Amino acid sequence: MHKSRLSAIVVDCHTDHIEQAAGFWSQLLGQPSHVDDDGHRATILAADKGVSLVIEAVHDEARIHFDIETDDLAAEIHRIEQLGGRKISVIDHSVIMEAPTGHRFRLTGPHSHILPSSGNVWGDE
Repeated sequence: MHKSRLSAIVVDCHTDHIEQAAGFWSQLLGQPSHVDDDGHRATILAADKGVSLVIEAVHDEARIHFDIETDDLAAEIHRIEQLGGRKISVIDHSVIMEAPTGHRFRLTGPHSHILPSSGNVWGDE
């Protein structure tokens, strides 16, 4: 058995100035932002509130995607493939998946304290 949950909505911004991009979303939502040490990601809503809004600097096109955290990447990949999704690539410690509709999303290992006490529990498929 393993768990997974929606952990973040990620706004990919084609920018070299993450502070400016995060500033817009921060002011829009009335929430403070925190820029990571590497200067490429800013978190608007803290993970302890359930789902984070992450502003991420990318060199690709601007888009929005979801992050799903899981305590068992292999089991979650298998479950998603059984649903008709497919694995696209592995980047760092994340797996890019694609839904049957063509929408991409990212699977990550657990990175919040919320997953152990929440999230969906999936049996052995």
